[in-house]
Amino acid sequence: MDIEKSMELAVTPEQLWSLLLDPHTMAGCVPGMQSIEVLSDTEYLVSLKVKIAFVTASFKIRTHVLEQQAPRYLKSAGVGEDAALASSLKHQSEVFITPLDSGLTQLRILTHVDVLGRVGTFGLSAMKTKTDRMWDEFAASLKAKLEQELLGAQKI
Repeated sequence: MDIEKSMELAVTPEQLWSLLLDPHTMAGCVPGMQSIEVLSDTEYLVSLKVKIAFVTASFKIRTHVLEQQAPRYLKSAGVGEDAALASSLKHQSEVFITPLDSGLTQLRILTHVDVLGRVGTFGLSAMKTKTDRMWDEFAASLKAKLEQELLGAQKI
């Protein structure tokens, strides 16, 4: 499944980059994130719980940052599984941060996900619907976090 999402934010590319590279801050923005373990500057182990249709999947996902070009581009890949549901997933993501003439910054994410096993049987339509909802929740959380960070910086 290929996913492409974007949003515009009232921050500089550097401010957005800094937030995206903070794993604990980002974990707080991702819907269903249960925990994150930082294994190194470029490797993370996350626990993600997602309900699709009538099944709740709990994936343990190991993600590696493959390439970084601060503050514009990041590429990552990972694999995970839910042993209880005999399901697995593999993902590869690219993040593009682009300053716009309007003064805003565009965040664009391209992700390819392969879901196998029981969870993979739900079909593209159910997964796309869930992905859209998760993106909306992520975008709202990220915007709120950025506003909180910016307000905190202005008070100093």
